[in-house]
This record gives sequence, C-alpha cells and structure tokens, in this order.
Amino acid sequence: MYDLIQYFPRQLEEAITLGQQIQLTPAKQPLHHVLIAGMGGSGIGGALLKPWLAGHLPLPLAVNQDYTLPAYVNQHTLLMLVAYSGNTEEILHTLQEGLQRQAKIVCVTAGGSLQTLAARHNLDQVSLPPSRPSRACLDYAIVQQLFVLHFHQLIAKDFVASLQTAIQLLDATQAAVQKEAQSIAKQLYGKLPVIYTTVPYEAVALRFRQQLNENSKQLCWHHVIPEMNHNELVGWHTYQEHLAVLMLYSNTPIPARSYSSTWPRPCSSQKPLSLSPCTPKALRFGHSLCI
Repeated sequence: MYDLIQYFPRQLEEAITLGQQIQLTPAKQPLHHVLIAGMGGSGIGGALLKPWLAGHLPLPLAVNQDYTLPAYVNQHTLLMLVAYSGNTEEILHTLQEGLQRQAKIVCVTAGGSLQTLAARHNLDQVSLPPSRPSRACLDYAIVQQLFVLHFHQLIAKDFVASLQTAIQLLDATQAAVQKEAQSIAKQLYGKLPVIYTTVPYEAVALRFRQQLNENSKQLCWHHVIPEMNHNELVGWHTYQEHLAVLMLYSNTPIPARSYSSTWPRPCSSQKPLSLSPCTPKALRFGHSLCI
C-alpha cells in the first residue's frame, strides 16, 4: 500500500492517458441529471467530484450509495456505475434497476460481473487497471469519470490541465507531505480520531476516515461545520481524553457566520500540522490537531 500511495502522481499520469483512449457512445436522449453509484473506495470519486464540479456542471450531480436508485432516474439520466472489483452487490442491483429505467449507463470497473453484464447488455465500459486494492485506485476512477462527463459535453477539457498541475504539486511536495504525515500519525497513535471540516471538503474528510478504517484498522468519525455546531458540539461538554480531533482547514472563503467556538482560529503560537494549544474552551477534549 505504501508503494501504491507513493506512486500516486505517476498513476494520475497513466489515468489521463487511459482517459484519452476510452470509447463511449452518445446518449440517445437529452441528459437532465447525472448519478454516480459506488460504494466505499469505489464511491469516493463521485463524492469528491460533486463539490469540485458544482460550479461547472450544467446538470445536477448526485452520488448514490444504496441498493436502489432515486425515483427520478430515467432515460435522461447519465448513470455511472463504479465498482473496482465488478462484484459489489449494491452496484449490480442498481445496474438491473438502471436497465429497467433505460438510463444511459456507463460501467467503470476492472472486471467481475459488472464487466460481464456490461458486455452482455452492450453498455459503455471504462476499464480500470486490475490487481489493485480499490482504495488505491481513486486516481484512475475519478479521472475516468471526468472524461465520461467531458465526452457528454458536460464539462470542458481544462480539467486535464488542473490534474497536470496537481501532479506537479505532488512531485514537488511529496517528501514534505510524507514527513508531516508521519508526525501526524505519531500524534494520533492510541487515540480515536475525530475529523472536522467545512461542507465543501466533507469528501476529503470521508476519504481520510476510509483510509484510517482500511489501512490502519482504526475506528474514527467525521462531521462538517456548521452542521456540527447544532448538535454534536454539545457532546464536547464531556471531557474525552481518548479522542484526537483533526481540523481540516482550507483557503476557500466561507461565510463568517459559519465560524463558531468549534472552529479554532490559528494563533501566533500554533504551528501547521501540530497539536494545537489554542483549542477553544468549548472544546475541552484532550488534543486538537489542526491541519
């Protein structure tokens, strides 16, 4: 897993090359909505795409993580079914339902029953590299989904330039990021992590939680601000020494009212990626790790 994570920038490059080669067919009916169905590591790509593309897609995009499809799915729906193994039972069930609804289906998979059924029903297929853990194929899956959206003229191709910029950033900072990650891991050791962030970055917190669950065999939870201010905040009146809170900051502006005593503001004594001594009085819980 370590090698796969370290190879992430090169996998992004390979994913772009694969995306430029995929063969798809046009939708027979005008598209009115996009639905991405996927579970766990196969579903996180859609969760990340939704906020990223919110200001670009002309159609609503939703993510489905269930056995059944929403009632609105029909012949005007672009339905992307993402299952790395191709054998995820929830996705196989939604495939059958999608066929009944006559949705425009695109299957993103490395094999299994989903690939077999896609060929049987003459559905569009996007192949992912086989023999990897699904949680290590986020780069391939998310890039292919972008190319599918571009093929259907729902987004411009400038996403490729954004991905190439990301690759350059990763190459330039990977060593420093790994060093900081090791420091964070030491501070989390023996604690139950609690991850907080703002709404646009909830999928990032979810991804972090999934990786802790699967790679570290570690329980944790996450929540978003400002929603956590209205209920979960009250739970912090009880001292919790065994918890370690990670605050995922970003440079994206949010309305001032979204801030509350639950969102510690950086102070002069607070160093990035370190245990914060600046935790507000409303959150007396042992440790706060501000990222």
